[in-house]
Amino acid sequence: MKRLPSLAAALVFACAIPARAACPVAEHLIDAYGISFSGFGKPLPKAGRPQLHGARAADLVVVRLPNRKGNVSDGFLHSALVDKGSGTVWIRRKGGFVPVDEWYGPVKLKAPDLAGCAVEAYR
Repeated sequence: MKRLPSLAAALVFACAIPARAACPVAEHLIDAYGISFSGFGKPLPKAGRPQLHGARAADLVVVRLPNRKGNVSDGFLHSALVDKGSGTVWIRRKGGFVPVDEWYGPVKLKAPDLAGCAVEAYR
């Protein structure tokens, strides 16, 4: 019976912390380029929409890049287009105070590790 209050406190604490699945590609990109709701901490080359001639559709996946400090109504949302075959990644930035839809990159990853990532097919 003495453990009941501590169990309840542990459950409340666990529910208060947002769960974030570990996605190595997302974590690497967020750390390497300082990606957050306010933009990039490190400059990235701006690009047009990726031209993917010759890429296999099965190799192209989209990974959401979460905002570690939470979302802000007029902040940016980021995602990464990963070409698993070549290790090439483009970062897409959407939203903001004056809404944008911009692409940055490409950047190369030696071996894109998508284990634990929620991926979507690129359309």
